[in-house]
Amino acid sequence: MGLNGRSERMYTLISENKMAIMKNIYQMKWKNRIALGLVVLALAACERDISDDAREALFSNNPDVFIDGFSAGLDYFPFAGSKLDAFTVDTETVFEGSAAMRFDVPNVGDPDGAFAGAIFREENGGRNLTKYDALTFYAKATQAGTINEIGFGQDFGENKYQVVRPNLRLTTNWKKYVIPIPDPSVLVQERGLFWYAEGPEDGDGYTFWVDNLQYEKLGTIAQQRSTIFNGEDRVERAFVGTDITISGLNQTSNTVNGDITVVPAPSYYEFSSSDLNVATVSGEGKITVVGAGTSTITATLGGVLSSGSLMVTSSGELTAAPVPTRAQSNVKSIFSDVYTGVTPINIDPRFGGSTTQVSLVASNDDSVLIYTSNNFTGIIFENTVDASSLSFMHVDVYAQEAGVQVQFQIRDIGANGEINTNTNNGLPTLDDRDYRFTASNLTVNGWNSFEIPLAGGLSAQRGNLGAIILADGPNFILDNIYFYREIITPSHNVDDSAATQVALPVGFESPTLDYRLSGFEGAMPSVVDNPSRTGINPTAKVAQSIKSNGAAFFAGNVLPLDSPIDFSGSKKLRMKIRSPKSGIPIRVQLEDAGNTDAARKFIDATTTTSNEWEELEWDFSAVNPGSNLVRIVVFFEFIDGRQGDGSTYYFDDVKILN
Repeated sequence: MGLNGRSERMYTLISENKMAIMKNIYQMKWKNRIALGLVVLALAACERDISDDAREALFSNNPDVFIDGFSAGLDYFPFAGSKLDAFTVDTETVFEGSAAMRFDVPNVGDPDGAFAGAIFREENGGRNLTKYDALTFYAKATQAGTINEIGFGQDFGENKYQVVRPNLRLTTNWKKYVIPIPDPSVLVQERGLFWYAEGPEDGDGYTFWVDNLQYEKLGTIAQQRSTIFNGEDRVERAFVGTDITISGLNQTSNTVNGDITVVPAPSYYEFSSSDLNVATVSGEGKITVVGAGTSTITATLGGVLSSGSLMVTSSGELTAAPVPTRAQSNVKSIFSDVYTGVTPINIDPRFGGSTTQVSLVASNDDSVLIYTSNNFTGIIFENTVDASSLSFMHVDVYAQEAGVQVQFQIRDIGANGEINTNTNNGLPTLDDRDYRFTASNLTVNGWNSFEIPLAGGLSAQRGNLGAIILADGPNFILDNIYFYREIITPSHNVDDSAATQVALPVGFESPTLDYRLSGFEGAMPSVVDNPSRTGINPTAKVAQSIKSNGAAFFAGNVLPLDSPIDFSGSKKLRMKIRSPKSGIPIRVQLEDAGNTDAARKFIDATTTTSNEWEELEWDFSAVNPGSNLVRIVVFFEFIDGRQGDGSTYYFDDVKILN
């Protein structure tokens, strides 16, 4: 397929660079056009004094774009990043006459350009196209292919009346193609007479030809019907200062060859708001919420009501989410105005069966994601994110009503780079892994911040994060979604030499206490002399665990306590670790005396260094630990299927951080 399905991203690139390429390549032409520019300015100055009919008569109504050659005043401007010489005039392969337009689409990796794309612009002030109803041409290709985008109205200026016919299918035989004009009456002075953008087909370039490119009055364009929001009647909650862009603009026309759908620019539409005290809408299709209440946004095109609408309900002012303060160097951001994102994202993947409506809106200079009627959707990463050295995902959630809860399924898509899901139960399959966390008990009409550990299936596999699946809701707002590494400031060393019972904090310094360490499945713990009384841990005694050769990956070390863990001040457990390996997960599991399923809680943390002491943190806040937990079980290198190799680990200063 043309452009490998990334036309929207390419078009963004094109738009950002279009003025630069025009100036860089064609700067030599501007001197010759100064006189013409003065004439156009003079005509514009007289505009108030002449009738509309007289104004229309000022511009040529020549319908020809390319008939055996460029029509008068037409010039060629390639897009930035495209193959600049992709277009040539061919005198051998033609539909009729003596010449045709030839376009050579490059192969993937072509050093001269990643795609073929250009505009053909009228340089004599513009054309009056009001008497025509379509742009037509004949085309063929060396192979069956799909031109990703083709149309008219792009002029490297406002592109006010741009039209796109997406995914135009070509054959190896000459065939006539039609691009209907959504509303000819507005094309009084159109400069963008033709444009296209096309990439390799399955990695390979090819050639296509266009001939007899012209505007026509076919008289057979009928039953034109347009949409906004893809014809959906949408409902959205918003706040004062929110900007919403009207999307899903389409117009379908009946022709002698069947229905043809194009994407018109917003300027073809007339937008309206049922209550301007709640929301206004610009000619470019930007809705701005200005007050509390409800307003319905509708549109017409050519005087005909478009299908689709937006009923926006404003609650007034939205308070901004808390501003993140972590250093960019410790963060990999997915969605936040504070940090630079690490990958483009798709916020609306439109999963089959999904009822979700999602909008990216700006409110008080801060972008947020507003979800309505969510059952399940996702945020899909265009590039996988390596979170091997990171330990948490942060997200801010806003709820406007009681009872809202949102499940976050953080998905690692494995080495194959594909989302693999069991369609019966929604669980990851093949090489995918995930961790699921439900944000509940949300404060209404306020932001709720969550630090979600990269635990569960992500403990040992989080080098290819590819998606965040969102379930439940149904209505909520998200902001500041990012992965991060928690920088731990080491806490004080524990001196429990005078302790009379084994209770947190534990420093293994008592000469009289029996710490009753035990192991299972090949883990062998004991209290030993500190092998490295340096850095953050100069204490004399520590706990040692040998994970014997062939030990199960879930070989564990049990530290029983004489009194339950007190979580009244904090739910963050800290421990100093000395590991021979960096980047391995260590699971800490808390159990009651009977190791019951209901009481058992576990969190993973990852080592960041080797053969030196570091302090790690296990934050149990998100899993609501109980008040009867009296066993701490430590699993070193907790990676499914990885047996022990005789490595020796050390741990010390076990405490709740108050």
